[in-house]
Amino acid sequence: MGYSDYTGKFNYSVDMKHRVNIPSQFRKVMAEENVTEVVISKGIDSDHIDVYPLPKWITIRDRLTASMQLANRTHRNFLRHFTQNATHCNLDNQGRIMLTPRLMEIAGIKDGGTVSIIGIMDFMEIWDPEELRKHEENTPLTDKDFEKLEQLPLI
Repeated sequence: MGYSDYTGKFNYSVDMKHRVNIPSQFRKVMAEENVTEVVISKGIDSDHIDVYPLPKWITIRDRLTASMQLANRTHRNFLRHFTQNATHCNLDNQGRIMLTPRLMEIAGIKDGGTVSIIGIMDFMEIWDPEELRKHEENTPLTDKDFEKLEQLPLI
């Protein structure tokens, strides 16, 4: 049985050319789905990098395009925030993607530094480990959060 989603947390180094390995478990999922291209973007809710396999990005794009009104300032601002730093990346033969200097700056990631890559079911996040620690410390799941989650048909 193969992998079917992106789960887990892995630490990798970023080389001097801004390249980082995609974890082998995640590459297996991508291979099963014939995905060789991703879109990297600033994280929606914090300073990290989101990594969307191209089919996921297309699904998000189509949903946003169908539901957002360009004349609505809030919608337009969100679209601008979501897409202005996004870029398409192909996996190289070693299973790496190249991060942009701008996204690295936003996420606090340094050349030669370490990143944490987290699987979020159908996409990934890339974090500076210290920024991830701070984020988790400052945004714990509270009882109120769990009460809200109980209202959703999750499990």
